[in-house]
Amino acid sequence: MEGRVLIGLVALVLALVSGGIFVYYLLAPKRYANMRNLMGTPGGGLGTPSEERARLQNDPSGKEFERLKLETKKKASKKVKPTIEEKFFHAGIFSDKDKREFQRLRLLIPFVTVPLLGFGLGTVGFDYAIMGVVMGVLVGLQLPFTILDRKIKLRSEDILFYLPLVIEQISIGVSSSLDIGPCLQRVVAMADERDSHNVCTELLRHAQYYVKSGVSLEESLLEVGRLSGHTELKHAFMSLSQVAKHGGEITRQLQELADAVAAQRETKIEAKIKKLELEATGPVALVFCGFLVILLIGFGIQIKGAFGP
Repeated sequence: MEGRVLIGLVALVLALVSGGIFVYYLLAPKRYANMRNLMGTPGGGLGTPSEERARLQNDPSGKEFERLKLETKKKASKKVKPTIEEKFFHAGIFSDKDKREFQRLRLLIPFVTVPLLGFGLGTVGFDYAIMGVVMGVLVGLQLPFTILDRKIKLRSEDILFYLPLVIEQISIGVSSSLDIGPCLQRVVAMADERDSHNVCTELLRHAQYYVKSGVSLEESLLEVGRLSGHTELKHAFMSLSQVAKHGGEITRQLQELADAVAAQRETKIEAKIKKLELEATGPVALVFCGFLVILLIGFGIQIKGAFGP
């Protein structure tokens, strides 16, 4: 009897905690990144470079330099979690309709998982039903973000697949005596005409939206690359912005960039193949053990039949 009372109290505490978490996720204000935050400086609270330069020039004592160094070190050591809007950008969710669908999914999934786990574990006992409700709340709160992370991972693989192809297109366009800006416009226009947009051309189109809103091409490429959350695409867009800003032997630079991205993709594919080999060790060992058990059972039956009556 005392054990059942203790289990009931623990389940009640867990139910109250999970209910508080559920209310917090639904009612607490979230930090959304608006357009000004998305187009802000990567340094966050460090200010613009011109402001920091003016502060350093007006401080001969060196205190401002020490403060800036400490803030930069703290910013580098602190892992900043992406906001929900940045995760939307990583997953390719741009329209307000898709964002509302995700918020609706966050609201509806707990109302499905709570009765499902509650009734499922309730067949065992009332205390287990309360635990099922708690587990349903926690699973319902986490499941939408798990789905979003899965979309981000799949989109990252698509970016790594299409990025060398898009860089090759830009290299061909530049070799035809086109500048970087008109070449990017032509690549996006061709994708519009053929209705064959991929994740990289979509991001190039977003960079064009930033350019139409008054941002320079170099800054728009840097910002879209940073917001994409993909390291290879960020470096590729950074190289494109440097080429667009400083010029030089553009065709050779783009060809080297395409080769570097293709080599990086091959390296990741080889690493994935090696990982699959390691992951297949367990199933192969399980199948081998099954065949070994069947073989030993056959030998045992034959031996028993030989020595039996």
